[in-house]
Amino acid sequence: WPECNSYKLYSGIGTKVDYATARKCAWFERLAIKADIEPRYTVASVVGGSAMLAVLYANGEGVEQNIPLAGRFACEAGIGHGLKDIEALPPSPVQAGKEFKYCDEAYTTFEIGFCAGWDSEIQDQSRLSSIHRLSAMWPVAQRDALLALVKTNDIYSSAHANREIDLSGSGRAIWQFNAEWLLREQFMTALKAFEQGQLPHGSGDDSAHADTDLNRAYHKAINMAEAGKSGYGAIQPEGIRNTERVWLKYRDAWIAFAKLHYPTISVYSWLTLLTNDRIAVLKDTFCQMGSTDEYCNKEDDAHTPLPLQIGRAHV
Repeated sequence: WPECNSYKLYSGIGTKVDYATARKCAWFERLAIKADIEPRYTVASVVGGSAMLAVLYANGEGVEQNIPLAGRFACEAGIGHGLKDIEALPPSPVQAGKEFKYCDEAYTTFEIGFCAGWDSEIQDQSRLSSIHRLSAMWPVAQRDALLALVKTNDIYSSAHANREIDLSGSGRAIWQFNAEWLLREQFMTALKAFEQGQLPHGSGDDSAHADTDLNRAYHKAINMAEAGKSGYGAIQPEGIRNTERVWLKYRDAWIAFAKLHYPTISVYSWLTLLTNDRIAVLKDTFCQMGSTDEYCNKEDDAHTPLPLQIGRAHV
């Protein structure tokens, strides 16, 4: 399997957009897939190779548009049902705003899940660019602390998405990507709000109260997970424990960053906010495990915790 990733070169993930190099990489990926040596169940192997070649030749991106060749690659990639869409493309479809996209042809849960993964990486790239723009004029120590915080947020959101949501259904890949994206997106929303002066407030008593509520929510989630751990795709107690440890590092990274960048705001204010953030996520976890709490009886039962909200009420 080649070291390159055609979908990253195509989308500008971690590099500049380079259609010509993406096409070259996709040819190597196609050869590897035909030799049956591709990594299984990765974004690279699902949307790369023939799938990426179909997109490039259909749209004429970095190469002359070639509809018959694009159709052949679409069939190889298992999206032959998209032939009509390819054949209906105008010349220069990108300029016309009618380009062919692999994920528009994704109909199975398997394909949609990996398209969600691809989109998540694009969103992460955009988020990192926003971080760099936001902190460009900050002192080096503050920029470094923010980047360390972003890294722990990535680790925490990934741990939560993999260990604290119900993965028993066929859409588990989509749910994982959505859960991970949600925490990262809301992190950015909160950071921008703080930069606009919407800063948290809280006393030592508020922090202690929140900590008591967190212990209650944590033990409830652990007990419910223990009772249902034998189910396929069920949330496991150890998964919650591991994520809690990751969250503690995330919380500490927030405090370290806040002390440098928001020195007038008390540590208790941040502890109160971050602890209530964790409570919101754990409450959604035990709702997924069948809790009958009033909080769980909302119309939308999707994964929608809203962390880092200023002025959140106690549990």
